[in-house]
Amino acid sequence: MKLQHHLNLTAFAKGKKRCGSSAGWLIMVDKISQVMSLIKPSNTTKIINLQPVFTKTNEPFHVHKAILSSDPEWDPFNFSVLAIFGEKRELACYKASSETWTLLHYAGSFYDDLITHNGNFYSVDEYGKICEISYSDMSFKVVFEPWYFGGNKVYLVCVDGQLLVIFRYYIDNSYFGYETYKFEVFMLDLTKEKYSMIRKFPEIAIFLGQHHSAWLPADDTKGVIGNSIYFTDDHHSGGTKHDGHDVGLYDMEYNSIMPLQCCDPDGLHSTLCLLTANLVYV
Repeated sequence: MKLQHHLNLTAFAKGKKRCGSSAGWLIMVDKISQVMSLIKPSNTTKIINLQPVFTKTNEPFHVHKAILSSDPEWDPFNFSVLAIFGEKRELACYKASSETWTLLHYAGSFYDDLITHNGNFYSVDEYGKICEISYSDMSFKVVFEPWYFGGNKVYLVCVDGQLLVIFRYYIDNSYFGYETYKFEVFMLDLTKEKYSMIRKFPEIAIFLGQHHSAWLPADDTKGVIGNSIYFTDDHHSGGTKHDGHDVGLYDMEYNSIMPLQCCDPDGLHSTLCLLTANLVYV
């Protein structure tokens, strides 16, 4: 049975920006001090404050997304955090053992997404280059070279042990400025360094968002439509009044979009914020 939870985090979240949901923790960054905090939604008194991500006088530091290697409650001195940061969307890693951040300049820039898979971090840049980063020593290697595509945003999702890369395509909209019109999904074979396009997955639905992406079995989850991609608006064109409009359901079979602006608050739209007993904040 899948559970929905409604939590009031107003007091904790004041002055902070959400930048991830990972291993059952919310990840937030203070807009002034740049201190990154981890909060356990199942126990709101459980808060871990990390060292500031970046310290440079009068220059704001922006974290686009961050993920955890493991649940800090399991091993509070041996977890890592990987983050996409800054204007060039570079990578930085925090090690709990040393309480320090390391900027991974050698990894390049313009990353779109991060994920944990098979005991390692994986990252993908806007060109489709996929990299593997070790939890332990932050060693880095490219596992898939970038390939050409016409998309605008790239996501990584682990579905039942299989790593997927998903390309999201935008088109111009005269009123909103942009809107999503299609997705392409590929399954990765990391051992053979090959990939194949997936055109349907009727048993599941995929949920995409800036802070976390996930999947649910369609047959076991009331209201969830299989062979679909549910997506939130994470384009962030610059703080305009139209940001947040691009929310919908993409039907893989018919390559069509159904808007989700007006969902029953007790129904599926709530699922986009909290999925299952483990928090997923998209």
